[in-house]
Amino acid sequence: MIPLSPRKQQVLRALVEEYIHTATPVASEALVRKYGLRFSSATVRHELAGLEEASLILQPHTSAGRVPTDLGYRYFVEHLMRESALSLDEQRLIRHQFYQVQDQLDQWVRLTASVMARLLHSAAIMTPPRSNEGRLKHFEVLSVTDLSAHMVLVLTDGTVKQQRLLLDSPIQQEELSLVAVKLNQLFQEKNSAEINAIASKQDLSPIESLIINTITRILEQHEDLIGDIFYREGVANILEQPEYSRLGSEEVRSERVRNVIEVLEQNRLLPALASHLQSSDGVQVIIGGENQWDEMKDVSLVVARYGQEGKVGGLLGVIGPTRMQYDRAIAVVRYMANVMNELLAEMYGYE
Repeated sequence: MIPLSPRKQQVLRALVEEYIHTATPVASEALVRKYGLRFSSATVRHELAGLEEASLILQPHTSAGRVPTDLGYRYFVEHLMRESALSLDEQRLIRHQFYQVQDQLDQWVRLTASVMARLLHSAAIMTPPRSNEGRLKHFEVLSVTDLSAHMVLVLTDGTVKQQRLLLDSPIQQEELSLVAVKLNQLFQEKNSAEINAIASKQDLSPIESLIINTITRILEQHEDLIGDIFYREGVANILEQPEYSRLGSEEVRSERVRNVIEVLEQNRLLPALASHLQSSDGVQVIIGGENQWDEMKDVSLVVARYGQEGKVGGLLGVIGPTRMQYDRAIAVVRYMANVMNELLAEMYGYE
């Protein structure tokens, strides 16, 4: 990223903050008047031209002011943004709400998403806590038709998985139950690698091989900490933002609405996040076009992992227009991740 002079940094910070606040293109006169810049409007216009040349801002129309680009937001987040934190009153209220739900893990997830959506007037997302290593506790196989069966797996962290099995030949329920008893005894509390090692030493029937392959595939998929399920809260908050209610033509607004709904309602979000969060620590900001999905080019995400590496954890964060109050969003996401860390540490007894 191109280094900026102190004066350009001052102008860019003021422009981004003003645009986040107003959602309208920013003119040089407004920056001088509202942000106490100690140079003239002509000087500001010169600096704006330089910022535009560096692709940090753009001018939507010839006679309009400027707006930040994705690159401009990125520079702002990494170099110019002021630190923010929740007030003590907000922290006390959140702690009190969690105290009321006590040890109800499912309520922690819903409450966390609700708090983030309310504090940021945005949409919040969260995956339930899960072990990053799938281990089998128990499974059953139930006959459905002559050539199909239904498998139900329970993992040691309480996760329940279901899978349809397609059989090569008819198998009665009695035989399926006997196979389940045998394999449960062999594989109880084993992970996918351990199951494969044990299975390689066994003389397996076709139905046993099918069941083992299905179990190991499910356990391997479970090892992705992000998982395949997430809670969402406050979707209507996004649709009330100017980008979706009044900025641009009706056709443009409709496309933005359709894209954000598709992102949140279809399973596009978690795969997109997985590519960004493989090895990241702390809070991460993903801005608009930095994402691989076209549907997400007009939104930003502020997300963080929670829990303890190698034990139990998940993902939480917020999604909103790229014109997001990033300092506030980062503060909220960081605080809620810390709350979940403390709750899980107390529940599972790790430090």
